[in-house]
Amino acid sequence: MPRIITGKARGVKLVMPAGALCRPTPGRTKEALFSILAGRVEGARVLDVFAGSGQVALEALSRGAREAVMIENDHKALAAIAENIRPTKLEEGAVILAGDYRSQLKRLARQQDRFDIIYLDPPWRHAADLLRQKADLLFALLESSGMLIIETDGELLPQKLFDPVLSWLRSCQYGAGMLSFYQFKPD
Repeated sequence: MPRIITGKARGVKLVMPAGALCRPTPGRTKEALFSILAGRVEGARVLDVFAGSGQVALEALSRGAREAVMIENDHKALAAIAENIRPTKLEEGAVILAGDYRSQLKRLARQQDRFDIIYLDPPWRHAADLLRQKADLLFALLESSGMLIIETDGELLPQKLFDPVLSWLRSCQYGAGMLSFYQFKPD
């Protein structure tokens, strides 16, 4: 059972969506993600697309993120997110956007929202295609000093996936999952 690793809600166990098509981010992968992000989380605005149980966003809030916006379409996953927020006592910074990720990304872009960290854990079999289709929206939502992180199934995403706008920083494999990190190219 996943749990919050550290911070204000350390040790809180999280429920997984019953029967939903979600893959929880393994604890080792989540620990590595936040170790790499280190000082970027405190005070950050975080966008978690394909949020599943909300565990990545809630971990960010527990570690001091100012706000975590979670986009999820699956009704069972949305129920799990709501159930997971309560015991963490992190309601103040948690925002749930229910619906298709495409329409929610467009809505956030229209509102001119910006995020310091954007984390995507898309359905693995379609990751690169989904990302290419919505790249402009992701660029519009990412702060100039922000970081875009994508979790995939061990498939190494092309380093030039977001050229010429974002630079690939690194990719790290943890079990079946791969984390790839991107940020805006320096001027």
